[in-house]
Amino acid sequence: MEVHHHPEVEKKGFKEYVLEGLMIFLAVTMGFFAESLREHISNKEKGHQFIVSLMADLKSDTAKMNDYFIDQPKHVDNYKMLLNWLDQPLRNDTAFRSQFYKSALSTLGYSSVNFTDRIISQLKNSDNFRLIVNQRVADAIMDYSIGTIACDRQREVVNHFTEEGYKQIMGMINLKAYKDRTFDGRKKLGDNTVAFISTDQKVVLAYSNSIYLKASVERNYTRRIKEQLQRAIKLIELLKKEYDLE
Repeated sequence: MEVHHHPEVEKKGFKEYVLEGLMIFLAVTMGFFAESLREHISNKEKGHQFIVSLMADLKSDTAKMNDYFIDQPKHVDNYKMLLNWLDQPLRNDTAFRSQFYKSALSTLGYSSVNFTDRIISQLKNSDNFRLIVNQRVADAIMDYSIGTIACDRQREVVNHFTEEGYKQIMGMINLKAYKDRTFDGRKKLGDNTVAFISTDQKVVLAYSNSIYLKASVERNYTRRIKEQLQRAIKLIELLKKEYDLE
């Protein structure tokens, strides 16, 4: 009967165990670093994409603010003319009413800036703000966001006083004068054949007071827009410098 001998298994030495453990450790570590590197590159690309999109939003906002500064002085001029007229005995000829109705349009509405809050909202409402690793840029973005909120809040104040002023406007201005604009969209600014509803001194004084209030809150709004425009310009220059953008 044959006797089978089991081959002896060569025992590993301590150094071999240490070497195998070290190789496993290195493999895991290299995998970790590789994954971290991929994540870092991905985050950097995402961060750059956010910055490029933010730059587009800032340019859009800047254009809107510049348009505001073209339009708003016209309203201010109209307010001054109206207040000057309301401070004197009102004429009732068609030439005067034509000028008055034209200027009075400014009291029926207001100019404003609708900021493009697309990218900043995405950064703030998610974990994406961590992608902006440059602290100066992150601080400037937050400062611009705070400025946007301040402008929007003041715009609400302007809207409130504009709507409140309707009560006084309707006591004097006959909106029938603007029927062509209302129904046909024509550029005609006022039908001078339509008489004022009232030229009573109390009515005139109420309209005058509403204009003073409206002009005051709009002045504060304009100041905030000026500050915001400077923030936009500085932030654009910072992004160009830090991210090599044009």
